[in-house]
Amino acid sequence: MNQNFQAIVEETTEVNPSNDPTFLLGGALIFFNVFIMLFVGFYWMNPVMHEFISGRPLL
Repeated sequence: MNQNFQAIVEETTEVNPSNDPTFLLGGALIFFNVFIMLFVGFYWMNPVMHEFISGRPLL
């Protein structure tokens, strides 16, 4: 039992060299999320931008 547990622990603690794409994808998702939040905020609070995109003035 102890040997099986030790084998599982050694197997799960191996260094995974493919962490770079994970960080890259995570960073891209965070950037995209912040971009969308800023875009929506400016769309609803800036009358000029709202009129430029929708074609009608902000109420």
